Amino acid sequence: YTTLATDVGLRFSEKLIEGKIIGHRSKSTGLVYVPPKGYDPISGQPTSAADEVEVADRGTLTGYTIIDPIQYFGQKETERYVQASVLLDGASSALGGCRVGGVPVDQVRSGMRVRAVWKPPAERAGTVGDNWGGRAVASCVAYWEPTGEPDVPAEKIKDNLW
Repeated sequence: YTTLATDVGLRFSEKLIEGKIIGHRSKSTGLVYVPPKGYDPISGQPTSAADEVEVADRGTLTGYTIIDPIQYFGQKETERYVQASVLLDGASSALGGCRVGGVPVDQVRSGMRVRAVWKPPAERAGTVGDNWGGRAVASCVAYWEPTGEPDVPAEKIKDNLW
């Protein structure tokens, strides 16, 4: 099937290619949604470029899945890896589909502080049209690695744990 990028999705992708992560701040709640949706999911109010805010490329790992690749024709993965959700500093919603690296799989945990390891600008997606949606972050960020900062207590991220 084919999906079309929205203007909001294209803007998110364009900023990723520049090495920036943006969200939209809700006028009614003040919450910052990353990636931006073009509306506040609580109130339903539309958001626009006027509500755009840049958030940090570091944050707190809130949830994760350890993946054991099943070998099938065309499968390139051979080793276990982690896909996670990261609550970026300055955001109110976690960014999903974040590949975790730089740490053994059995040492990944909720509350761990991580930062983006950006791909070199020349390796980021060539065209925004090919880079929107769920592929956008992975096409610009190689992986998320531990910062070495102390873990964030579950109480501080409880609304984003799952």
